[in-house]
Amino acid sequence: MEAQQQEWKPKSSLLMITIACMLATFVEVLNTSIANVALKYIAGSFSISNDESLWIVTIFLIACSVLLPATDYCCTTFGRKNFFLFCVALFGISAMICGLAPNFEIMIIGRILQGLGGGCLLPLSQAILLESYPKEEQPKAMAIFSTGITIAPIIAPIIGGWLTSNLSWNYVFFISVPFCVAAFIMILAHIEDPPYLKVQKGLKFDYIGMLLLILWIGTFQVAVDNGQKNGWFDSEYIRNLGIVSLISFVSLIWWELKCEKPLLDLKIFKNWNFTFGTIVLTILFGVAYGTIAMLPQFLQNMLGYDSLLAGLAAGPMGFGTMSGVMFCAITSKTMDLRHQVLFGIIVFSIGCLMFSSLNLDIALSNVIVPNIVLGIGMTSIIIPGTTLLFSTVSKQEMTNASSIQNLIKNVGCAVGTSSVGFLVSSYSQVYQSYLVDKLTPLNEVFYGKIMAMQAQFMGLGMDHITALGAAQGKIYGQLVQQSTLCAFINAYKIYAISIIVLIPFVFILKKFNANPEK
Repeated sequence: MEAQQQEWKPKSSLLMITIACMLATFVEVLNTSIANVALKYIAGSFSISNDESLWIVTIFLIACSVLLPATDYCCTTFGRKNFFLFCVALFGISAMICGLAPNFEIMIIGRILQGLGGGCLLPLSQAILLESYPKEEQPKAMAIFSTGITIAPIIAPIIGGWLTSNLSWNYVFFISVPFCVAAFIMILAHIEDPPYLKVQKGLKFDYIGMLLLILWIGTFQVAVDNGQKNGWFDSEYIRNLGIVSLISFVSLIWWELKCEKPLLDLKIFKNWNFTFGTIVLTILFGVAYGTIAMLPQFLQNMLGYDSLLAGLAAGPMGFGTMSGVMFCAITSKTMDLRHQVLFGIIVFSIGCLMFSSLNLDIALSNVIVPNIVLGIGMTSIIIPGTTLLFSTVSKQEMTNASSIQNLIKNVGCAVGTSSVGFLVSSYSQVYQSYLVDKLTPLNEVFYGKIMAMQAQFMGLGMDHITALGAAQGKIYGQLVQQSTLCAFINAYKIYAISIIVLIPFVFILKKFNANPEK
């Protein structure tokens, strides 16, 4: 069987296979965040609150994760190519439903269907590319694959902002349709099932595992999306969600380990490289999504940028990403992939530390260099890290392994995105409490500042009491602003530390060997 796996080569060219997979990958990742900038416009169209509009994003992310673990079962039952075509078609049709939705209920149905179709596109594309490329060229395949999954979330806010501002929010969904049509045609023409991936009829489906998975993912995603505004575990609602999520997660692990035909074959975690590679990439994606979400918040809330300009600020990361791709491509055959990952960790942490020097006087140009550095570091971890992760996984296990890895990565992304609100809110309160202690009449500097500002307001015609209140209000506004700035700075430092702690895991990974028989 192993010999058959090594001898099989796809009939179509690697270029055509790569284009087919990348079209599907790009459009799915693009849709994880492209609708974010249009939420307030959608809320206005459907006469719903901003909080209700968040379900457009939340329900999509939940649906994306639900079908992921069933990828291996669906491929074995229906054939991987057929299932790939079905997912792309469902994604495109549901995108049209979302764009044409006459009310919020139809929009939610469309987003559920879009998530169900889109969730499996990443592991399918990843597995096909890894199987199609020879072992020695797998780093190149992962470089191409990583380009799509890193560029898409960076340019999504820019595209979404432009479409919403110049056309309408409907086009945020319509833009997916041509990508899906092109991907469907390319998959139909150039993707094939390998001979060792046999379609099997009458396989038992793990319904209990699926139910536990849906319960876990659903409660977990809703909890992390709504935790900040509800005060996290101070809220009974979030506590109940957390308890249900924890119980369903533990039950899922227990059931999958004892089930004869599990939805998730957790035996893959016996693979050293897969386990520790998944840890590295999950933390990286969590931190990366956190930094991508945090910068626009800083620019909008602290510097007054609009959504389009804040989205454009993330653009330079794309240049860094492409630079990282070129670095990995050039050094992949001469440099140990573990050393590439180590290089990426150091560079990414430097980018986070550069952002920790933010202040309220920066111009847009001041975020260009740190963004480029983050892009280089992120890609330099993802490309070799993904190659190392799957380097010891057999082709028969590839679809299952890719599904599990992407499921865990989605969890990391959800935690990373929600961490922004938690870190900024928590640290701003800490710094605000610290600074308030300094604002007393016993502080000569503070007292002198209040008196000077009071005099300025009195010069504008205010009476003594009103001028004092205005001066104190202005000082408090500056205090809140400075404490929030300190919170952003601390969040970037925490992200830098979170990446640095991954260094020991790099040395645990086995060295990539393109010719294992030698």
